[in-house]
Amino acid sequence: MKQIRKRLTYANVMSSIAVFLVLGGAAVAATQLPKNSVGSKQLKKNSVVSAKVKDGSLLSADFAAGQIPAGPQGKEGKEGKQGPEGKPGPEGKQGLEGKQGPEGKQGPPGLSGLEIVSGSSESNSTSRKTLTLECPAGKKVVGTGFDIDGGSTGVSPNETKEATIDEVDILSGLNGAGFQAYEQKGGSALSWTLHAEIICATVG
Repeated sequence: MKQIRKRLTYANVMSSIAVFLVLGGAAVAATQLPKNSVGSKQLKKNSVVSAKVKDGSLLSADFAAGQIPAGPQGKEGKEGKQGPEGKPGPEGKQGLEGKQGPEGKQGPPGLSGLEIVSGSSESNSTSRKTLTLECPAGKKVVGTGFDIDGGSTGVSPNETKEATIDEVDILSGLNGAGFQAYEQKGGSALSWTLHAEIICATVG
């Protein structure tokens, strides 16, 4: 003990205390780590490899941007078969028949085969001349016309005397017409003639 005391110096004591603190501090640090764990000081660079990492234990946040490569794009699926054609729907009901409109008025009968039939009386001074004209078979009278040739005397306008037409009568059945003319009162004995015509046509 005397020899030990002779060798103790301030420097030896301080060195011993420093070693104790270093060893004691490491022991305390070791007691703070989880079981079967090591600290960052115990890990050497590139010492943790894929085989040392538990599958599925790392998160995407543990990797820097661009470190996780994108997975391969999946193949495009095959186009599905076309489904069967649907059945046609039922035929719709027939609509109601519209009401028949009122019958229109009958139009006038049509004309065809127009023909003019004309005639003249004798030329003399006999007053009251008559003339009858008839259409061909199957045709009807659709118009008339007349004229008096001669029989005019006196000075115009108030002293003129002349023959004039008296009547135009359509025959029953519309197949002809009758004409009558006479001299006005005080007429002269000059000769005059009655001219007449009818327009005939096939009706309908």
